[in-house]
Amino acid sequence: MDTVGSRVMALIICTSVPLASVAGVLAWHAYLTTSDNSFERTRSDALSARHEIASDLGRAQGALETLAQITLHEEIAPRAFQLVQSISQQHYCLLELIDRDGKAVASSRGSEKDGNPCQANLRALAEAEHQAALVEGTGSDDHPDAQIIVAGTSLLVRSAITLNYVNRAGTLVPGQLIAFRPLVNQELVANDQYMHKPRDADAGATDLWLFTGSTSPIALTAKQHVGEPWTKEVKDRLLADLKVGRKADHFESDDVYYTLIPGYGPTSIVAISVRSADETRALQLFLARVMLIVLILVVELLLVALAAQRYLVEPLEKLASSVSEWRRHGLFQPDLPKSLPLEIRQMERAFSRATKRLDRHEARLQRATKQQDLLIREIHHRVKNNLQIVTSLLNLQANRIKLPEAKEEFHLVRDRVRSLATLHRYLYPEGGLSTLDIRAFLEELASQIFTANNHANKGRISLSLDVHNLPITPDQAVPLSLIVTEIVTNALRYAFPEGRTGAVRIQLNRVEDTALLLIEDNGVGLAFPSEGEKREGIGLQLVRGFARQLGATLDIISEQGTVYRLVFPIHLPRRNLA
Repeated sequence: MDTVGSRVMALIICTSVPLASVAGVLAWHAYLTTSDNSFERTRSDALSARHEIASDLGRAQGALETLAQITLHEEIAPRAFQLVQSISQQHYCLLELIDRDGKAVASSRGSEKDGNPCQANLRALAEAEHQAALVEGTGSDDHPDAQIIVAGTSLLVRSAITLNYVNRAGTLVPGQLIAFRPLVNQELVANDQYMHKPRDADAGATDLWLFTGSTSPIALTAKQHVGEPWTKEVKDRLLADLKVGRKADHFESDDVYYTLIPGYGPTSIVAISVRSADETRALQLFLARVMLIVLILVVELLLVALAAQRYLVEPLEKLASSVSEWRRHGLFQPDLPKSLPLEIRQMERAFSRATKRLDRHEARLQRATKQQDLLIREIHHRVKNNLQIVTSLLNLQANRIKLPEAKEEFHLVRDRVRSLATLHRYLYPEGGLSTLDIRAFLEELASQIFTANNHANKGRISLSLDVHNLPITPDQAVPLSLIVTEIVTNALRYAFPEGRTGAVRIQLNRVEDTALLLIEDNGVGLAFPSEGEKREGIGLQLVRGFARQLGATLDIISEQGTVYRLVFPIHLPRRNLA
């Protein structure tokens, strides 16, 4: 999120995603509405099957009640039952007239060749008769006298109607008319009367089934449109509904709609339907809308990214590169197109004005710096000349003095002043104060000291230097030069008496954040005064004083010659504005 393009794209996403979400939710709602319509359609088909079953039971119950209203005679009852069987096309499994003691007085069973649906399973029918005596309360709300009984793999309806009939003795006695018939009328199934015809030709086909959970589902439609509707997942869902007493449910599995409604007794009606043409179009429309929304969003982001790159990012990058070129070459020319937004053009003009002001200000600073540089160089040059004049005066005055001790003191003062004059020549070279060449300065200073004391570098006393270029500030250079002058002068005068040969070594290097200065000789060594004797000379006092001014720790070791070890901090010089 550090670039302009990414932030613009994030802004577009934040503003577009809510609209895309709303459009997607509306498309999804339209699809769910169509799906709900599909569930309503399957529920309507299931209710239609339930109504047809109720109508069939009503017709059968009406026929039995009509038969009961006529006074049956025990002798003509079988012929009446056969007439009812003929009218119902052998739909009844069993018709019986029983007396008050439960004994069958007259009965009629259809023959298998007549198409009686119960003749193929007489044992199941017998079990149904026995079960009917034990089961109570399994009738429907519309027909409480009709009991639904599971007979093997069949579902039977047992109807019982109380009546009065004439026995063989001619006496009118009470009894019951008992009828067993299948719950599912196969004639209605063959004629697709359980399912009403859809008004819309594009509506999905619906399969109707009776479901009990303990028997195999029984088809209520002759032709099945769904190949394998009874998957394990579907059966588990329906059994779970029946287990918890849920009478109505609807769900979808593998693009197939299932609707459960209560049937009669222990049965339920399940309507199964595939996706209709309207539902398929709704799903395709939903997917098309989602893809269109995603496509529009992607295209929008690409266009915004290209536009942001063309009209925002590239001009800003040109401005940045122009500023970099201005810093390197002093020329600000962004060369931006004229079709840029007003804000970027204003930014370009502001940069142009700022760079011009900075160029003018920098030019003034450079002129002032050059003038200051000339003044400082002139000051150092005059100080160096004055110090050289003082050195010459001291040298002339020393030559006029006859007393050796006084002449020697004049020479010492002359050497100190000469070292300062040499330092000022090195303090302000062409590069400024920050470029003091400490190695060249110490080499020249040591050579001057050797010459002033009438010694050659490769003569009786040799000189060796091991000096690294370290950052030495002017405040450190002055005491450092005087320390070197005092120690080397003292070594040349006192360390090698009576023509003795030897060497003087100067070493300056860096140790982490400190500088180490070693000045050593292999002469006779330094004799320190004992208690009560004369104090040390002014040269050693000056070395100690300059070491304190330098902020250095001074160690003097005099065993085989003399070693002066000074450790002082390194201060980075201030930046040279020139």
